Amino acid sequence: MGTLMRLATMSTLTQRNENHRLVQVVFSQSDLVDSRIMAVERSTYFASGRSPVHAESPTEEIIYFKRGRGKVLLGKDYVDVGPGDAVAIPTAIEHHVVNSGEDVLEHILISADIGNCPLQKDYKARPGDCLPEDQTRLLSRLTCRRMTIAEGEKNAELQLPKHESVYTISAGHAVAHVKLTGTEYEWQYALDASHCIWIPPGVPHAFRNIGDTPLHLVNFQCRV
Repeated sequence: MGTLMRLATMSTLTQRNENHRLVQVVFSQSDLVDSRIMAVERSTYFASGRSPVHAESPTEEIIYFKRGRGKVLLGKDYVDVGPGDAVAIPTAIEHHVVNSGEDVLEHILISADIGNCPLQKDYKARPGDCLPEDQTRLLSRLTCRRMTIAEGEKNAELQLPKHESVYTISAGHAVAHVKLTGTEYEWQYALDASHCIWIPPGVPHAFRNIGDTPLHLVNFQCRV
């Protein structure tokens, strides 16, 4: 028997070149099973690169920046972004990304279908949150958290029955331990910053740091 999880190597994916940027579709909804996630994309912007101004509906997005300096239009105002920053894009808000630095700008974007899911008005900030509490409350399904695991360590096993998860590594090397629910059998996958892994709801999983530096993970969660 297999697991429903999905693993993608971003460096091998087809890219499209538009407005001085490269866009890679890491996961589309058709890749995932019974998922509310519409897409996971990796974008790389060259100097002066930008995305077109647009608004999505009925979907929402989170953009997490891994490299470079830029700015994001949210409605009528721009916010500055850099490595480790995340920005919430609520439904129907006009937005776009601009590389305002001299280096390339790289981000990971996740989008989700809202459906009839209400806003997370009761959301309480948690350790590791990438988004401020007030931004998270503008979203219906998505949240974003950072995880750091010391050299030689493994985090406590996670099992999220109400969330599907996408993980990417911002620094370090890991082995993902993914269990078959209700058994002791597990799959192990070696991961680095070129990988994204999708874990469906309720599947027990953990990460072990196999590098010689702290492991930094970014976890996008989508309410089911």
